[in-house]
Amino acid sequence: MALSTAPGPPPPGLSAAKIVAYLHGPEPYLLIPDPTPGTHQALVRWLQGRQAVAGPVVARTDAGASLRWARTLLALTPQWPGTAGELLFVEDHLAKVVLFQDPLLAGHLSAKWLGRLSDMTPRQRERMEQTLLAWLEGGGAAEAAQLLRIHPQTVRYRLRKLERIFGGSLRTPQARFEILLALKIHGMAAECARLRHRAEELPARAASEPRRDARSIGR
Repeated sequence: MALSTAPGPPPPGLSAAKIVAYLHGPEPYLLIPDPTPGTHQALVRWLQGRQAVAGPVVARTDAGASLRWARTLLALTPQWPGTAGELLFVEDHLAKVVLFQDPLLAGHLSAKWLGRLSDMTPRQRERMEQTLLAWLEGGGAAEAAQLLRIHPQTVRYRLRKLERIFGGSLRTPQARFEILLALKIHGMAAECARLRHRAEELPARAASEPRRDARSIGR
């Protein structure tokens, strides 16, 4: 289990579960045997107010891999100041963790394909990426139009432009698979960036709001 910040000493109920806690240094973590429901509840109470990610249960020799996956997801999760932490599970976000195990390689894959749209305006690029994703996921222009709630002819027009940009790649299964991954990586990275930006704005927004004492309430 990867932790955003170190908690205090574990309560007696958790000590009995033989939890190994490394709470010093910039990346605190826990090693926990396959948790029972009671252990899970005690963990949530102990870690309240801290962001934490639990890796999947693996053989002892693979514990380092489970922790690495947990840290990957923790790095993608924005830390919300002043809010209670949340216990996340890698098992619920496997695709995201797989795509971002090597952020540099993921970014290279995204740039390899989506960089071809760099000459467009941000709005044009967004429309093309949405159309391409809907087409790849839906399996055809009619299905993409239904997903996007636009006219099929609009989808076909955009697809013709995309075919001029990507050439014969859109007819190659391997290229279509890589383009779909690139779109997924781009979308997840953009969403993480938006959430992180919102999290960073919270302290500044709270500081700028005028404080009201009890006497001013109701006036």
